Amino acid sequence: MELINIAHLKSHLSDLIAKVSNTGGSIIIGKYGKPIAKIVPYNEDKNKRSLGFGKHLILTTVPKLQEQVDAPHDSETMEGFTS
Repeated sequence: MELINIAHLKSHLSDLIAKVSNTGGSIIIGKYGKPIAKIVPYNEDKNKRSLGFGKHLILTTVPKLQEQVDAPHDSETMEGFTS
């Protein structure tokens, strides 16, 4: 990533934005040589996240869920639920 001072950014903004867009890289904006901001390419997230609550329910049936609830559990697992 290259550091560009604000004065240079003001006079070359269009060129720098085109560079970021074309290369996919980013540019650090600096003031007196210290980084203060960053220009990164916009990337629309095509795989928007869903909450995911209950995703596992889609892949199973009620009888299979009941089998899991009714299945015996080993004593080591059960110790974590009792005091």
